[in-house]
Amino acid sequence: MSQPLLSIIVPVYKVEDYLCRCLDSILGQTYENFELILVDDGSPDGCGAICDRYAQQDPRVKVIHKENGGVSSARNAGLAQAKGEWIGWVDPDDWVDEDMYAYLMTAVLEEGADVAVCGRIEEYEDHTRERGWEERRVLDREEAMHYLLLNDDMQNLLWDKVWKRSIFDGLQFWQRCTYEDIAIMHQLFERCQRMVCLPQAKYHYFQRPTSIVSDQSLGNKINHYAAARLRREQMWDTWPQFRDLLEAQCVASSINAWCVYYSNPKQVRKQYHKDLEEMSRFAKEHYQSALTHMNLGPTGRAVLRLTPYTTWWSFRLAQVCNWLYKRKHGKSL
Repeated sequence: MSQPLLSIIVPVYKVEDYLCRCLDSILGQTYENFELILVDDGSPDGCGAICDRYAQQDPRVKVIHKENGGVSSARNAGLAQAKGEWIGWVDPDDWVDEDMYAYLMTAVLEEGADVAVCGRIEEYEDHTRERGWEERRVLDREEAMHYLLLNDDMQNLLWDKVWKRSIFDGLQFWQRCTYEDIAIMHQLFERCQRMVCLPQAKYHYFQRPTSIVSDQSLGNKINHYAAARLRREQMWDTWPQFRDLLEAQCVASSINAWCVYYSNPKQVRKQYHKDLEEMSRFAKEHYQSALTHMNLGPTGRAVLRLTPYTTWWSFRLAQVCNWLYKRKHGKSL
């Protein structure tokens, strides 16, 4: 089987301790026909020099140096320079198995699919957790969208997949917030007619304490909610069969804001008071949808029942629930 050109894009910022591990894993792929696009997003550490060194050593590596604009800006810059028929994404603190792209590309070509997705391994300091599919499955567009909104086996992740390049034509990553994947993923899935899901876990998702996902700032959690609300607005008319799930995702995204409320300074809490009031009103009206449709677990469901209230005790109880969860599972809700 011929190997179409695959463009692998890595946005790079303040990850000099992890970047070589990431790049070595990509350059060691058994799939040979690819270009590696490194977007140095104005990183203040040694990342830019590391990128240049790899480009000097391997002609497949191309480097873009730009002023800092955030991960969405970096992804847009990389996508604009990509020449491949297919697109892959890797975060710079993660790494991939040497046969990941051969595994994904073989499947997507065999099935005539627009996207292929594999399992992932969540890498914590003291343990790992494997997530993915029990068996090989081929989904049509509606089935894939349904799994995306359930946010369990399929999640709002770019990097455990390969994508047909044309899916991204005319689209830009949303630069307003940190949860740009949520804001764009449904638009990508709307353009996907056929998706193949593969059971083997090939992508290593490093749970770095300083990553965006681990960011405990109230503003970061409210950005998550804003991205979910934007998705709801964009899908409401065209996907009426998923309205309950869209509402459920919005309410579920409020859980983390309640959990971290008291971890933020008083002036920050005051700054976001109106946002929290709006989230609370929405939760009061729709939290039953989240209880019905989301796989939240007992602690998540307990905090969910607190989100209709913006009182000191609701935030404090959410904080306690999150603390107990973290003690048991080693991570926050």
